[in-house]
Amino acid sequence: MTDQRVPMAWERVEKAIRAADPASTAAVVAGLDAADRKEVGARLPGLLRELAKDPWGCDRSSGALRAAGAGCLAGAAAAAAWLHRRELRTPMWREPGEEEDTSRAVLSVLEGRPRVWRLDLAARLAARLRPSELQNWNADRIPWEVSAGLLRAEGEPPPATEAFAAGWLRFREAEPAAADPFFPVLVPVLFAADALGPILLEDAPFADPDPFEESASRGLAEEIVALVAREDLLEGCVRRLLRGGEGRAVAWYVGLHERLAPIAAESAGRLRDYLRLLPAAALPVAEAAFAQIRVVDAAAPLAEEAFAEAAGALLFRPERKLLRSTLGWLDRTAAGRERATVAAAVAAFAIEHPDTRERAVRLVLKHKDAVDPRTAQEVREASAELPAPLREKVAAAYGGAAEPVRAEAPVLYPVAPRELDPPIASPAGLLPELIAYLHESDDVGPWPEAERLIAGLVAHGGGVFREVRAYAEKERPWLLRKDAHGHMEGVELVFNALVRDRPRGTLDDELRTRLAKAGRASSSPAPARFLRRRFLEAALHLGDPVLLATPTSSTGHVDPEVFAARLRALEEAGAEPGPVDLAQGLLRLPRGTGPLPALAGLGSPAAKTARAWLAADGLPDPDTAFASAVAERLDGFVTRSSPRFPAALRYPEPPEPLAEAAPLLEAKPWFFEFQATATWWPSLLPSHRELTAAHLLGQLRNWPERRLGQGTAALGLADATGPTGRATAAVLLFALSSQHAPERAGALDAVISFAAQDALPAADLGAQLGMFAESGDIVLSRVVRGLSEAARAGVPLWPLFAEAVPALLPAAGTSPARGLNDLLSLATRTAETHGIRTPLPALTTWTPTSRTSRTAKEAATLHATLTAP
Repeated sequence: MTDQRVPMAWERVEKAIRAADPASTAAVVAGLDAADRKEVGARLPGLLRELAKDPWGCDRSSGALRAAGAGCLAGAAAAAAWLHRRELRTPMWREPGEEEDTSRAVLSVLEGRPRVWRLDLAARLAARLRPSELQNWNADRIPWEVSAGLLRAEGEPPPATEAFAAGWLRFREAEPAAADPFFPVLVPVLFAADALGPILLEDAPFADPDPFEESASRGLAEEIVALVAREDLLEGCVRRLLRGGEGRAVAWYVGLHERLAPIAAESAGRLRDYLRLLPAAALPVAEAAFAQIRVVDAAAPLAEEAFAEAAGALLFRPERKLLRSTLGWLDRTAAGRERATVAAAVAAFAIEHPDTRERAVRLVLKHKDAVDPRTAQEVREASAELPAPLREKVAAAYGGAAEPVRAEAPVLYPVAPRELDPPIASPAGLLPELIAYLHESDDVGPWPEAERLIAGLVAHGGGVFREVRAYAEKERPWLLRKDAHGHMEGVELVFNALVRDRPRGTLDDELRTRLAKAGRASSSPAPARFLRRRFLEAALHLGDPVLLATPTSSTGHVDPEVFAARLRALEEAGAEPGPVDLAQGLLRLPRGTGPLPALAGLGSPAAKTARAWLAADGLPDPDTAFASAVAERLDGFVTRSSPRFPAALRYPEPPEPLAEAAPLLEAKPWFFEFQATATWWPSLLPSHRELTAAHLLGQLRNWPERRLGQGTAALGLADATGPTGRATAAVLLFALSSQHAPERAGALDAVISFAAQDALPAADLGAQLGMFAESGDIVLSRVVRGLSEAARAGVPLWPLFAEAVPALLPAAGTSPARGLNDLLSLATRTAETHGIRTPLPALTTWTPTSRTSRTAKEAATLHATLTAP
C-alpha cells in the first residue's frame, strides 16, 4: 500500500511544483505523512537539476520548490541549506506579491514542525544572511522573512546581527515601532554595524528620503528619535561616525546627529571625539564635528591646545568650503587669542588655493600688532610659501619675509618592461588555470592572461577535453551552446570550439565561414575585427604545438628568439601558422630586431616571410599628419556635433606580409560602439601606439561617464612603444576626464609613464584640452585634478599650459569654464617649480570681465610669475 502511495504523493507534489504554485505545493505537502515526506525530500534535488537545464525552469518554480523542501527535508540544517540555495533565489523579474506568497507558503508548511526544530531553522537561516546581499535592490527576502516569521510566532527575540538588522530594515512589517518586538533588540545594532547606512538612508520602508527635514513624515527615523533615549542616540551616532565611512555609509547618521542638535553641555563631554573626526573623516562628518566644536567654543572658549588642534586639522583638509569656514571662525573668535589665531592661520600659506591664501594673509595682517616676536618669526618663515605679491604684503607688515625656496622637480624613471609568465607547458598545468579563469571572468579579461590561456588551449586543450567539458556541463552550460560563437570572444570562443559536441570537420567549416565573415568590412572597428579573426583562427588550429604571436613582454612584443623557436617548432610538426597569427607575430617583433640567425635553415613559407620582414626592418611609422573632420553623434534624442577628431592614420600601401592585418593600418575613428576588447588594442600594435590611439578615438565618446577600461587602455599605450601625437593626447584627456576614480588613476599613471619615457605629447594635450573642454566633451575640472597629481610627480607640463591657457581664457561677457581657475593656479606652480619665464601674450591682451574675480587674480598671478626676473 505504501509503495503505491509514495509515487502518488510525489506525482502530486511534482505537479504543484511544475505549476509554479507555492500555496498548492504547501497544501499538498501538509497532507503527507512522514514516509511520503521523506521520499519527496529525496527526489527534490533530482527535480531541481532537471528544471535547471531550462534557463527559466528554476525561476518559475523556485517558490514551490522552497515550500516543498521546507516541508519535506527532515533536518533543520538541510532545510536551511535548501531555502538558501542560489538556484532557488527569487528571480530578478518577479511578479508583484510573488515573494510574499512564497514566504507565506513556507511558513504554513512549517506550522506542524516542533518548536525546537522551528527555532533551529530560524537560527540557521539568520546565520546564512549576508548584509551585502540584502542591500541589493533585488535582494532575496524569503530566508529573512521565514526566519523572522518563525521567531515572531514563537515569541523569541531576533539575533542582534548586522545581517538580520539589514533584513529588518528592508522587509519589516508595516506596524508602529512600539509594537514591533524586534525594535528594542535591533536598533542598537544600527549603531554598532558599519554596512547599514545605505539601507537606512533609502531602503528602509518607513524612512522619508530626507527623514530629518521638519516636513518629513513620521517614519522609522522619527520613531527611533521618539523611542530611544537621547543620550544613547548621541553616543551611538558619534561612535558610528568615529568608525569612518564615506557618502551614503554615514549620511543617515550625520542627519540623525543634526536632527538631535546637541547643546554645548552635551558636546563638551565629547569634545575629544569631535576633534578626532576633523582630520580625515568624510566632509559631512567633519562639518558636523566642526559645528559642535564651534558650539562648545561659543559657550566657553576652547583651551589653547584644543583650539590649535582643531584649527590645524581643519586647515590641513583639502575642501575649500571647510577651509573658508575655518578661516572665518578664526577671524570671528580672534579676540583674546590673537596670537594663537595668527599661529594657526599661517598653516594656510601653503594651501594652493589663492582665495584661501589671501584670506589667511588678511587675517594675519589684521592681528599683526597683537602677536609676540616668536609668532612674528613664524609668520615670516611661512611666507616663503606665498606668491610674490602676498609675500611682499607680509614683509611690509612683519619686517621681512623668507626667500622662496624653489622646489626641485622629482626625477622620473621609466618602468622597465615586464617579462610575462612562461607558456603553459602541459595539460596538467592548463586545467586549473583555465577553470579558474572561466569561473571568475565575466568578460574577455586582461590580454596577457587570456593570450597565454588561448595558446595553452591550442597546444594542450585536447589533453583536458573530458575534464573541461564536464566542468562546463555542470557550471557553465552556456559555453556549450552551438550558437555561442556569435557572442563570445577570447578564451571562451576557443574553449567553445574545443568542447563542442560536433564532428571536427563540420566545426572547422563553420569556423572558416565565420572567419571569412569577420574579415569583411563592417561597422566594427578594425582592431575588434582583427582580434575576432585571430580567436577564430586559433580555434581552427587546435592541436598545433604553438601559437606564433603570443606576447612575451608586457609591452605586447614577442621576443625575437622565441618567435624563431616557435617557427621551428611549427615546421618540425609539419604545421604552418595561420595567416592572421603570422601577421600579428610580425607586428609584435620589436623595431630594430634585424636578421635572426635562428631563422637560418628554416624553409617554411612563414619563415621566408619573417626573414624578408626583418631584413626590411618591419613596419615604418605611419604618417601622423591628420586631416580634421566632424562626426555627428547621438546623445539620447539630441544630435549634435562632436569635437574634431583626427580623421585618419594610414599607410600608403600596406606591406605584403600584412595583408591580413591591413585594416589595422588605417584608423577610421567613426565607430562609436563600445568594444569589450578595446583594452587589448595596444598589444596589437606594440611598436605603433599612435596608430592604436587613433583606433581608440571612436571609443572615447562614453569614457567620461562610464567605466569602460579607459585607464587600462591608456596604460597599455604607455607600456607600448613608438611615437605619440594628437591621437594619444585625446585618449589621455578623455581617460583623465572619467568620473570614476580608478579609471582616472590609470590615466594618471599613463601620463607619468609617458613623461618618464620623454614621450608625453604635452603640447598636443594642451591644444586639445581647450577644444574638448569648450565642446563639453570632457570635464575640465576632472582633468585638472589629474594634471595636478602629475605635476606633483614631476611631469613637465608647461607645454600643455602654454597651449591650453590662451585657448581657455573666457571671451568678453562669457563665464570661465569650471576648472579654469585651478588650471591657471597649477600653471603658476609649474612655472615656479621649473623656472619658466616665457610670457604668454594672451595674458597681456586678455581683458577680464571683473578684475576682482578669481579668474582675473589667477591670470594676473601667472603673468607676474612669467614676467618676474
